[in-house]
Amino acid sequence: MERHFLAACVTSAALLAGTMLAANTYVDPYARWAPPGKEGMIVDANGFDRTPAYTLNRRLFKVISFERWMAENEDGPPSILIGDSTANQIRARELTALTKKPWFSLAYGGATLAESIDLVDYVINRYDVKEIAWALPFNRFISGAPNEMPRTIEMADAPVRHMMTVETLQASYLVLRQNWFGVGFDDPKLDTGGEDVVTYQLSRAQAEIAGRPWPADLVKRLDATIRRAERRGIDVVIFAPPVHPRTQAMYEAEFPGRLLRYLDLLGDHNAIDFNDPEHCADWPAELFVDPYHLGEQFKPTLARELATSM
Repeated sequence: MERHFLAACVTSAALLAGTMLAANTYVDPYARWAPPGKEGMIVDANGFDRTPAYTLNRRLFKVISFERWMAENEDGPPSILIGDSTANQIRARELTALTKKPWFSLAYGGATLAESIDLVDYVINRYDVKEIAWALPFNRFISGAPNEMPRTIEMADAPVRHMMTVETLQASYLVLRQNWFGVGFDDPKLDTGGEDVVTYQLSRAQAEIAGRPWPADLVKRLDATIRRAERRGIDVVIFAPPVHPRTQAMYEAEFPGRLLRYLDLLGDHNAIDFNDPEHCADWPAELFVDPYHLGEQFKPTLARELATSM
C-alpha cells in the first residue's frame, strides 16, 4: 500500500512538473527563445505580447534580452545604459542613431543602487563592452534598499529550473490573459490623495531619504566597480538625470550635507550632472510629468543631450 501511494505521489509530482515545464516553455514569458520583433523581446515577431512578464520581473527580462542580443550582435562591443527608470526613459535605438554605435539599455524601473552595481559587475565579467553610461540619481543613495539582482542572475543562468517554478507559471498566466482576453497587468495607478503628483511624490521621497543613512559601503563598491571597468578599457560615464526643479530645490533645502557628498562622488569620476547650473535651464518644470520623469515628447531631448555630452 505504501509503495503504491509513494508511486502515485511521484507520478503526480512528475506530471505536475512536466505540465508546468511544458506550459512555461510554450508561453516563454521571458522570451528566452522568442523571435524578436519591433519592440524587441517584449512584443515578438509573431505579435505575442509579453508586457505582463516584463512588468512582473523587469530585471530578469532585461538580463535575458541582453544575453540574446549579445549572442546575435555582430557590430562589435556594445555600449550599455545602466540605471533605473530615469535612465530607461532614454531609448537605446536613439543613442545608436545619434552615436553610430550599438547601444543596449539594461536600465529598468525600480533598479536600486546595489542592483545596478551587481548588474555592471555581471556584464563586465562576462562580456566585451565598449562603454557604460550609468545613471546615478541622488535619491538612490540610501541604505537598506532591496537587491534582487543576485537571484535574477541565478534564474537567468538556470533556464530549465526556472521554467519549472510557480513564479514563471504566474508570468505565463498573465501573458496568456493579456494575449487571449486583452486583460493587461500594469503597475498600479498612483493615488495622490487629491494632491498634485509632484507634491505627493516629493513628500514620500523626503521621508524615505531622511529615514535611511548614506550607503557608505555601497559607495565603496560603486567606486571599485567603476575603477575595475576602467582598468579593462571600458569607458564609464556616470550621470545625474535631470529632475523637476522642485525636486532639486528639495534636495538642496532638506539634504545639503548629503547632496554635497553626492556631488563630491560625481566629481571623483567622469560625470555629467544634468542639474548643475550649466544644464538646469534646459529642464523647466513643464517638461516633467512627475518629480523625476520627462514627458514622452521630451525624452529624445535627453538622449541627444547625453550623446552630445559623452
